[in-house]
Amino acid sequence: MGKTLFSGLTVRGPSGPLVAPLGSSVVLPCYVDEPLLMKDLEVEWRRRDSDTLVHLFQDGESRPESQQQDYQDRAHFFTEHIKDGNFSLRLDNLRAEDKGEYTCTVHSQQESGETVVEIKVNDNVERLLVSGSDRSISVSVGEDVTLNCSVDSHITPEDFEQVSWKKTDEDKEILVLLYQENEALLDSSHERYRDRVEFFTAEIPKGNFSFRLKSVRTEDKGVYMCQVFAGGASANATVVLERLGFSALHIIMLILCISASGSALLLCCLIYCRSPTKGLIVQNSLNYNVLGGSVVLHCHVPPNLLTEDLKVEWRKKDLKDLVHLYEDGESRAEKQHKDYQDRAHFFTEHIKHGNFSLRLDNLRAEDKGEYTCTVHSKRRCVFSAKTNLDLKFYITDQLIPLGGSVVLPCQVDKSLLQKSLKVEWRRTDSETLVHLYEDGEIRADEQHKDCHKRAHFSNKKIKDGNFSLRLKKLRAGDKGVYRCTVYSDQDCVSSTNTEFILGFIVEPSHHTPVPLGSSVVLHCYVDEPLLTEDLKVEWRKKDLDDLVHLYEDGESRADEQHKDYHDRAHFFTEQIQHRNFSLRLDNLRAEDEGEYTCTVHSGLSQDRKQFSTKINVVLKLLDTVFRLQMFLVFCPTILMFLSFVLWGFSEGSLFESVSCCALYFLRPLMLLWTAPYINDFTGKIKILVQSCSHETEYIVFSGVFYSVLFKSALDKSLNYAGFEGVVIIVMFVIVLLFILLYIIFLLVVSTGNVSQRIIAIFSVLAGISFNVLPSLQFILLFYAFGARGGFIIVAVLPVFLTVTRYNWDIICGQQMGCSPSVRRSVYLTLMLLVNAVLVYFYIITLENEKDRVGWACVIVFLQLLWAVINFTTSFTHDLPRLVPVYVFGSVVVVLLNSVALMTELILKTVNGEGAVGDLRIVVFSSEFIFTLILMVLMVFEPWITPCLESCQKAIKSRRTPAAGSQNQESRNAAASDEPPAAGSNQNQNTAESHEMNPLLNQQNQETQPDSVVSQA
Repeated sequence: MGKTLFSGLTVRGPSGPLVAPLGSSVVLPCYVDEPLLMKDLEVEWRRRDSDTLVHLFQDGESRPESQQQDYQDRAHFFTEHIKDGNFSLRLDNLRAEDKGEYTCTVHSQQESGETVVEIKVNDNVERLLVSGSDRSISVSVGEDVTLNCSVDSHITPEDFEQVSWKKTDEDKEILVLLYQENEALLDSSHERYRDRVEFFTAEIPKGNFSFRLKSVRTEDKGVYMCQVFAGGASANATVVLERLGFSALHIIMLILCISASGSALLLCCLIYCRSPTKGLIVQNSLNYNVLGGSVVLHCHVPPNLLTEDLKVEWRKKDLKDLVHLYEDGESRAEKQHKDYQDRAHFFTEHIKHGNFSLRLDNLRAEDKGEYTCTVHSKRRCVFSAKTNLDLKFYITDQLIPLGGSVVLPCQVDKSLLQKSLKVEWRRTDSETLVHLYEDGEIRADEQHKDCHKRAHFSNKKIKDGNFSLRLKKLRAGDKGVYRCTVYSDQDCVSSTNTEFILGFIVEPSHHTPVPLGSSVVLHCYVDEPLLTEDLKVEWRKKDLDDLVHLYEDGESRADEQHKDYHDRAHFFTEQIQHRNFSLRLDNLRAEDEGEYTCTVHSGLSQDRKQFSTKINVVLKLLDTVFRLQMFLVFCPTILMFLSFVLWGFSEGSLFESVSCCALYFLRPLMLLWTAPYINDFTGKIKILVQSCSHETEYIVFSGVFYSVLFKSALDKSLNYAGFEGVVIIVMFVIVLLFILLYIIFLLVVSTGNVSQRIIAIFSVLAGISFNVLPSLQFILLFYAFGARGGFIIVAVLPVFLTVTRYNWDIICGQQMGCSPSVRRSVYLTLMLLVNAVLVYFYIITLENEKDRVGWACVIVFLQLLWAVINFTTSFTHDLPRLVPVYVFGSVVVVLLNSVALMTELILKTVNGEGAVGDLRIVVFSSEFIFTLILMVLMVFEPWITPCLESCQKAIKSRRTPAAGSQNQESRNAAASDEPPAAGSNQNQNTAESHEMNPLLNQQNQETQPDSVVSQA
């Protein structure tokens, strides 16, 4: 007894014999001071007098099949404590023949040792009686329940050595509650039951050791044992917590999951339904309108809003009065502000089609501002559209706003710098001296006062012959032609003119798509006078060899059209004399998307002139469909987020619920980034979705992940020395600091109102953060899970990560001349190698964790997300946004996760145990697959995109003949040319003379084509 040393291993036992009454339970102590490696560990309990095998622990598990029959179902190891070096044995239902000596022999690697324990059966000790509940207990999840345990003994409860409640039906016993030394030790409870169990303290002196279990969970179902040790004797009783009903929380979770699945399926139906969900919008390549000219402000009212009592108002933001008004079936010029009378006109012939666009003539600088078209029906606003007229300068394909600066180019031969050189910058309209260089110096004192301190040469560039002029703080009066004249020895050697044009840019806040099957007008008109001799107008589409339409020899030439546009593309022949060469395209199809060019040739060969304009026709979702799809993207993710929040309260662990909640909170960012309709976004929203959404998901999720990791490390802080505990805290603070820097960088980029210097500073800091985070992740990972060697990993890991951080297109493509296939193949090989090393380290680190699979799924997903962002910064990329991939991410993944959550919930409620155990396995595995598909699409994009384009062309070639033959007779009936909005030279009398009451007579206009005027 005591301790025995054999071959170097010290095994400890009790200091004396164990005395216990018949029928009771007794624990035979056997333990070592330091935990032993589980590999090759073997523990034997035998009777010393007969060498009978009482119990055996071998190959990492207890082996009940090896027991002698008398001890089966009576002798048990405390398996959960074996890893801590505790090899004690519990012997139940003590019999008289059990008395005697027992040996506990421990074999570990090359060492072994044993101890001897003696049992004495005391028949004189009063039997210790412990009673529980005769019948199983039923309770609903979320409620409180009492588990009964009463002790009948001559020993007073104050002298009880120990009373414990354990859950015994799992692989290892779980300590629920412990009473020892006259007090309840709540901190000793397993983490699953901590803060949820309590004794009835007032009842303990009466021998009542019943306890209350609060907020019952599904995993609480099972067998509980109340074990009492008193006066050298022990006894126990069991209580079965059986039927667990659905709580209100469970029902809410099921409803949320079903709703999420339903909305995901609705999104799938919306994507693949055959009803028209898309329309076309028209975008001019450059919509620039000079002062004195005309501009069209567009407002297209949906057909369902056209009623007899319709009222349309055009207003300017800084004006109280109206710009124009349509009311009672006619335009009301008398209601206009005086500045817009005779300048603002409706296109009355198109009002019947819902086109309330406004033509603004004789543009002035004062017209700059925001214009709003508001539609009222039955005295309430039913539609509005805003258009911004922004006044900007135009010079050599550049647009410069008022208040900005511009460089006017002027280069001088260096050989002239050695002579008597004079360089003058003047305005041609007034001969105003803008700036002067003479006698080897800049003569700012000779400048006109309006240009003083605004026009500058560059001292550093003059030595290279560069006399370009920088003009700052631009004003409306700066428009005109500027001439740079170079004199050498009083002789003019060169002269350069630069025209500086001031005009308006039309910036609609929103384009309303024109539904497929209706009509659209592609605008093309010329402000300058044209010679009508030999006039020729060509309309072409970029991907077609044949013409869309042709006007030549004074007539439209339908016989020259491509077959797809027969009876669908029409000139407005009556307006061609007014230099309006617009084209009406009827019966719109999805295949009409593309770039169209209008080219105008006029005059004879010696005076031949040519003008051209490009128009993009873009296929987009209809407004209602777009808003519905956006809703159906956010709705399932929000519902699943709420489901996982409730799951965390009722069932899941902290790490499981927080990880899943964080993922579903951020999922819409990745879905929007992969959405096929990403081009339907406009302005800053589109830029943020394209460039920052996936980065935001990675960095925010990293912050949540590191916080959970730090909590895990904090729970295990007792395993660390003081220095290591400090290291963990310091590392966590550093990680959060890097994450904060990256978030600030994203906010700086998104605002756009910050200087380039600040953006550059935060860009460098964000790059450092992104490169350092994986290494810091490994340090925290190693320390959080009790592994060692974190700093060794940090020394090795950057070597692997460095090769993935370069801009491969510049370094390998431009500088080394590698082909795209070589660059991407080498990069992909290196990334696979790096990730293989990372996965190896993950396996080593998580080897001893019970929820290692869940942790591994989260970490591998986070690493893949890092790899995706790394690729976007290393290559010029274009993600092929395929509808099936988008459906998989937005529909299939949600369905899979919602079904998994519902299944786990039902199984836990019915059986007390789920199918998966850790939902992170399902959630992050499915998300990993979705992200992996995106990674593959980006890496192989140069080969995928041509393949998809060829497939689309093949499909289009098959559909076109069928579409062309459809409704042929109705197309012929609509082939007559109908005049569109007039060009910029059309006067007000022409516009107003056609006014009528179109809404009241709409039923009489059914034979006319539904022409819709789009962006001009």
